[in-house]
Amino acid sequence: MVPTSRVCTKCGLDKPLPDFSKAPRGKYGHKASCKECDATRHAVLRASLPVKQRRKPGPPPADTSTLKKCGRCGIEKPYTEYSTSRKATATTSDVYRSHCKQCSSAAAQQWYWENVDRSATNRRRSDLAKYGLTLEQYEEMLAEQGGVCAVCGNGEPNSHGRTGKKFSLSVDHCHETGKVRGLLCQKCNRAVGLLGDSVDLLKKAIDYLERNGG
Repeated sequence: MVPTSRVCTKCGLDKPLPDFSKAPRGKYGHKASCKECDATRHAVLRASLPVKQRRKPGPPPADTSTLKKCGRCGIEKPYTEYSTSRKATATTSDVYRSHCKQCSSAAAQQWYWENVDRSATNRRRSDLAKYGLTLEQYEEMLAEQGGVCAVCGNGEPNSHGRTGKKFSLSVDHCHETGKVRGLLCQKCNRAVGLLGDSVDLLKKAIDYLERNGG
């Protein structure tokens, strides 16, 4: 299970996990040094750097009515057909991508279909990072639970409508502290959530079923 606290490598204090910035590749999904130590270190670093000279104002933003040649399809299109890789500031102009939106979209779709498994893994890692978990930590928790829901003891019954692939167990966590409690199937996860994570309500529901069961 993921601990609720860890020792900062800088100040040596044992602090709650929310006091550490998230880092998907870090231990327990968080950085080794706490936010306070990071802020202090960054402040000292900024103070030691020389003051940068303000750059001269750049040229005005590009006229979106003019045309720009796409680096992929070779067709000249208005600037409105291109996404910006950097927005304009007080000193610089907009920076537009070399490929138009249509070509960029087609390239993204092609990459997805050529790397379906990798895309799914990347998306899974991103989803788990919201809970401070790595994919390896999730698999470890799943193994500790025997690959089944921590409440009903069954696997996830729902599957993807198009591919037929079974969904993974959901990460159940406390919405107040962010602590990960376990892995649940969608039904159990929703049941706990709909009752507001309230132990009292769950007990009342059990009492109700015992009095009015059958």
